[in-house]
Amino acid sequence: MYGLLKIATLSLVTLLVIFAQGIAAETPVRQCSDHAPLPLSVEVDTCTEMPCDLWKNTETQIIIQFVATRNYMMHLKAVVKFTTLGVQIPFELAPERSNVCENLLYQAYCPLYKDEDVTYHLLLPIENHQPEVPTKVEVSIVDEVDDSVVSCFVVDGRFKKQKFNRV
Repeated sequence: MYGLLKIATLSLVTLLVIFAQGIAAETPVRQCSDHAPLPLSVEVDTCTEMPCDLWKNTETQIIIQFVATRNYMMHLKAVVKFTTLGVQIPFELAPERSNVCENLLYQAYCPLYKDEDVTYHLLLPIENHQPEVPTKVEVSIVDEVDDSVVSCFVVDGRFKKQKFNRV
């Protein structure tokens, strides 16, 4: 009986570890052209390889783990740019989404201090009018005090229309 219980427990633990890895899979990213520091990690929804599918009329969840670059950082914002067919287009985020300090995870809060490791939760709305062509998505975390880039990354994406099955 003890052996059977031990096998069942080990099996459950193994399944939980596999499940957790599938949920929190890191997304590969590239460095921005200005060579700003890369984040420690990035997770774009369920994307584990580029290009990432960005579904129209939805919000793409992006989890960004980065390190503060100086003491007493209170005013950080996220800046998003799309580059499609060689044309770079700034994407205007709503203030409540672009405010990094208001969207920190794991009970973190501002001010941040040099070398503090924090995680920002960005919900990126993907609008229906986005063309269905390959697109570079650049996300920067900017210190509004001096407009310095704290962290930046680029991910290749493709906008896609969701297909619904009719019953």
